[in-house]
Amino acid sequence: MMNKLNICQVSLQGNIPIIKKNYNNFKKIYKDINLFLIVPKKNKKTFKKKLIFKDLFIIDEESIISFSKFKKISNKYLSKTIYFKEIQNRLGWYYQQILKISFIYDFIEKRKENIIIWDADTIIIKKINFFNKNFSNNHGTTSYFHKAYYETNKSILKKLPPYYISSLAQFISITPLEQKFLKKKLSKKKKIGKNFSETLTHIVMQTISRVHKKYNGSLFSEYELIGQSNLLFNYHKQKLVSGMRDHLNGQLNYLQTKILFILGFKYIAYEHTHPNINSKNMLKRNQTWFQFIKLLIKKLSNNIYRGLKHHINYFLNLFVPALR
Repeated sequence: MMNKLNICQVSLQGNIPIIKKNYNNFKKIYKDINLFLIVPKKNKKTFKKKLIFKDLFIIDEESIISFSKFKKISNKYLSKTIYFKEIQNRLGWYYQQILKISFIYDFIEKRKENIIIWDADTIIIKKINFFNKNFSNNHGTTSYFHKAYYETNKSILKKLPPYYISSLAQFISITPLEQKFLKKKLSKKKKIGKNFSETLTHIVMQTISRVHKKYNGSLFSEYELIGQSNLLFNYHKQKLVSGMRDHLNGQLNYLQTKILFILGFKYIAYEHTHPNINSKNMLKRNQTWFQFIKLLIKKLSNNIYRGLKHHINYFLNLFVPALR
């Protein structure tokens, strides 16, 4: 069991076709896996009917925390903000993050095993080394950097790593030692009770309402919290990981996927639920070659430029202060 790769996902039923492909790819790459899929209670039967895998465990989200309970706790704090009404449409997005962190926290408490969170709209195409013995191989991307996430994290964790890039790489990993460290950090904000998910909701939503006076939609990221906590626990340079995500307008064919594989890309993300012209119905059509080549050139050039910048910045932040 310890040699199996444990994977946690939170999903709505629209992701079922992607989950099937992703599951098959994970099986080909890692052989032994456990997939823990957290879904709405009303869709549990549909998931069980359409996803018949022996190492798949489908979990009712309400067994972790119900949305009504999450909303009640959240609004206790959000009602004091000027964006109370505006943020209501985004509570589901925050809710799924609480579900993920809560599940992996309890999973490690009980089983003392490594686990990853993997986005349900994302398909792995090339092996990623998630762990190195008792630690995560902290991965990162230079494609995103959202200041609001780090402001929230600084309040929760009390400090940030000396240098970091974004952990928004469609996945995050955590080991028992890293979970223990995060648990210690969270317990300093609020005593952890019998129901961790409720405690976590209090911590996150209270921090958001206190730290952020203005609203921009996205004020917390579970990947950034875990990623930065891991860096504080065991600091080292984040490993760059690249995938194809932004501005896709259809599903990639075999040749397009093979090109990404050869070029070192690790995953493809289909953000088919996003309200834009590229995402709408993207799973029902093929990715156009013109858009694919255009995105590929842009992605590769950014990877080279931003990757070099990442290595230089890490060196400067690590060694320059020591020379002063």
